[in-house]
Amino acid sequence: GFWLLSGIWPELLDRFDPKANVPDVSPRSGPGEGTWWGTDRLGRDVYSRVVHGARPILIAAPAATIIAAFFGTLLGLFTGYFRGWVDEVISRILEAILSIPAILLAIVIVFTFGATTPVIIGTIGFLFIPAIARTVRAATLAEAQLDYVTAAQMRGERSLFIIGREIFPNIVGVVIVEVTVRLGYAIFTLATLAFLGLSGGNATDPNWGLDVAQNYQQVVAEVWWPTVFPALAIGTLVIGVNLLADSIDEALKS
Repeated sequence: GFWLLSGIWPELLDRFDPKANVPDVSPRSGPGEGTWWGTDRLGRDVYSRVVHGARPILIAAPAATIIAAFFGTLLGLFTGYFRGWVDEVISRILEAILSIPAILLAIVIVFTFGATTPVIIGTIGFLFIPAIARTVRAATLAEAQLDYVTAAQMRGERSLFIIGREIFPNIVGVVIVEVTVRLGYAIFTLATLAFLGLSGGNATDPNWGLDVAQNYQQVVAEVWWPTVFPALAIGTLVIGVNLLADSIDEALKS
């Protein structure tokens, strides 16, 4: 909830301009009354940068997840229902994509098309399509064998009607859980790309992964706060999303 509020209205929670030096406070100052989470190597307030850094990741991660969920669900429904050569062709393509390490494939795509926010969102969405498609396919295969689907086929209903009106409503729970799980992976992937310098924004913009990359070498000099607090932000947000996914899964099963 804190990170969601930070993403929607960071000005409500910040203390200083996240891009400007804190007045009368030296760079690399530790956490204290003046700056709760200290200042980084350039004298910027770490707390304010972490608060403002929630917005870009809470925009890009859900957007990428929605893209993956839309196309992954479609592919999973079609392959699970039609089976045959449709299933074979699409499944082999998806397996080929899954065989490539996700981060490596993301780096190649982003370097090819440019490190812009739309490209990064599209890349992460593309990476998660196969995983969602496989989960939806498995659920569709199970549903397609049930009597209500057979009854719809015997009534002469069209395949698209059966997929959209009969099967899909019964696997919505599976899709919702898969979406929340992939949202956590999307947050982590975005932070990883930003750590590697592929943030899709200006180098001075607040960004959790980029801030970790710019400050982690100072940890050995006992300047830990510019690295630890953005890293904790990533970790707590991912854990929160995963706990939400677990709660939704339990609620749907009960």
